[in-house]
Amino acid sequence: MPFRNNFNYKIFQYILGLTICFIGYSLLIPLTLAIVNKEPTVLVFSISAVFSLILGYYLIYFNRNYTPQLTKKDGRIIVGLIWFVAPIIGALPYLLSPIYFKTPINALFESFSGFTTTGSTILNHLETMPKSILIWRALTQWIGGLGLTLIIIILLNNFKNGSNYLFNAEFTSIDKEKVRPHIKDSVFKIIYIYVGLTIISIILLRLGDMDLFTSICHSFGAVSTGGFSTVNNNIGEFSPYTQYVLTAIMFLSGIGYVLLYWFVKFRWGKLFKDEQSRVYIIIIFLASFILFFSLYLNRDFNIEKSIRIAIFHIVSVVSTTGYYLPEAQEFGLFISTLILILMFIGGCSGSSSTGLKIIRLIILLKYSNNSFKRMFHPRAIIPIRYNKVVLIDEATNLVFGFFFLYLIIFIIGAFTLTLFGNEFMSSIAMSAANISNIGPVIGYMSPEITYSNLDIGSKTTLIILMMIGRLEIYSFLAMFSKSIWTKN
Repeated sequence: MPFRNNFNYKIFQYILGLTICFIGYSLLIPLTLAIVNKEPTVLVFSISAVFSLILGYYLIYFNRNYTPQLTKKDGRIIVGLIWFVAPIIGALPYLLSPIYFKTPINALFESFSGFTTTGSTILNHLETMPKSILIWRALTQWIGGLGLTLIIIILLNNFKNGSNYLFNAEFTSIDKEKVRPHIKDSVFKIIYIYVGLTIISIILLRLGDMDLFTSICHSFGAVSTGGFSTVNNNIGEFSPYTQYVLTAIMFLSGIGYVLLYWFVKFRWGKLFKDEQSRVYIIIIFLASFILFFSLYLNRDFNIEKSIRIAIFHIVSVVSTTGYYLPEAQEFGLFISTLILILMFIGGCSGSSSTGLKIIRLIILLKYSNNSFKRMFHPRAIIPIRYNKVVLIDEATNLVFGFFFLYLIIFIIGAFTLTLFGNEFMSSIAMSAANISNIGPVIGYMSPEITYSNLDIGSKTTLIILMMIGRLEIYSFLAMFSKSIWTKN
């Protein structure tokens, strides 16, 4: 096989060095908390931070004379490498804490779950965990929700057109509207929105029954649509006020960053004219309406509680956050099936949500409608429009390819999990939850599932599904494509 001879290896290693350094500096946050609280994890985070910074600066220093130029293929490779290397480096504190994580696969599982904003966890006694471990779990989700590639784009200087390739590889959806002509300006605006929403969430949660530490951890989990909690009872531990606040934050986090930017700029027309945001709201409204009536008629809940539980869970699933309340175990088969469908749909394009994405659902439905019309008008030319713009066939084909691959990988994942001895329904639930990066399915479909009890084969399968879901399939598969590595 004729491999390409024009790989820009120096910039590959330089970017990985930046990524590792960023994680190293991030590790100083839990290290500081461990020192202040005199926790036994001080040495763990010290070693992890020092190792990351030394390795990162080594790669940066010896590759500082890189050629500031990338090809489209290079962009795909780098994004894949970033999302593979970051969770491994981020797992160092877990690997050095065998008393909590027991095995290396548990440490890797927790780290990949955090960075991919999945929220699956092997920890069963969260209340007894050191705060430094809990804040690091939450921080990995917050970093993963924002996107490591966006951070790298900000850190790189004199980079010509490479930023475009990195941005497009990170956001593989066909909708890549920017708030500014230049990529870096757009990335800065996205970061402002992300950080601003996080600060607002912390303040609002602190006004309720959460302390500052718990508010920060759950804000990181909600804004990143990750779902890590600090208590075993998840959000059922907190007041209705807190549940309403988290519902609002999860809802906003499931909307695209660009749409949120126009919202805070008081250009609300762009938000309400956007097809994706309208469908997002409609799906949440209709699904919440169905769940509300199911709870109100079949459970001994009053109207307020039924509305709160319904909206909370539907928003949590559609935004792919995964927070849940104890009442979720009483939903029944019909609602569990509804939730399984919503898992696949996911949130809006350009948000921290994952899944199929609303924009792809819209295109699939429009294509199906056009196909039906052509049965009666075979000679008619009926274009597919999104936001009044006609889509080219290539864009539509990409959506169908993505949808087909998504279903195939989900089925293969579920089948593989059954081969490792898992129950059929549990395998379906875990495969759907982890490829959609929702994670906690305990409260929704399979109360008997505990990720800590899975064998190494099952956990490895789920890690792969998490990565595929976070990279939206194409960037993941590109790493194994012959065309990426060969000359032609």
